[in-house]
Amino acid sequence: MAHAVGTKNAIGRSHDGQLVILASSVSREHAELRKTDGGWQIRDLSSRNGTFVDGARAQGRVMLGERSIVKIGDVALWFLADVVHEPVSPPSIATASVGGGLLRFSLLPGPIELCLVGTTDTDAGGALLSRSQGSEAWSERSLPPLEFQLLRALCTRASEEASSPSTVRGCVQTKQLARDLPFQSKYANEENVRQVVRRLRGALGEIGVDEILAVAPGRGYYLSCPVSASSDRR
Repeated sequence: MAHAVGTKNAIGRSHDGQLVILASSVSREHAELRKTDGGWQIRDLSSRNGTFVDGARAQGRVMLGERSIVKIGDVALWFLADVVHEPVSPPSIATASVGGGLLRFSLLPGPIELCLVGTTDTDAGGALLSRSQGSEAWSERSLPPLEFQLLRALCTRASEEASSPSTVRGCVQTKQLARDLPFQSKYANEENVRQVVRRLRGALGEIGVDEILAVAPGRGYYLSCPVSASSDRR
């Protein structure tokens, strides 16, 4: 899940803040995130469990990088300094419970760069970021759980088999997807998977990269572009 932020943001359990995190490890008034002339800064507000930036405990005001990992108590946030939202364009951060961790996959389908962001929760949705290579600003699209988990499964297999000499690397069988995707019914079948594939292709098509979701006849689906993975489990 992604959250847009303004130039000054109170972070904590209090509903009066701009970024509310309802987790027991988070204090009511936990931290403050603000934009300054020199960039984005975060400051811990004497919280019980602390604020961490890229693994180091925040002491005073700490500058954030363009893709810093921030921990608020036991909740991990991925801060993105340049995400473009429609119709407005504030920066954005993606949040995840640290118990599951934050996952990221980078995809490079030609001139467009994609980044899949979400938690390791197998029932959750996530965000798909896109930008032209060489551009600094990301555009963001939210993906519902089924579409996100389908793309996540394909990214996972593609990154695991990145060095395979096969021309169809990272293929996931349709029957496996029917078992593993978070369908409401336990009797999901291959037609249900095809419906999710069509919806995901539609979302990719709006970015102009629907061709990366390829089919291996009689087998399943795979991604036809390079994929690399990274995750945070602090």
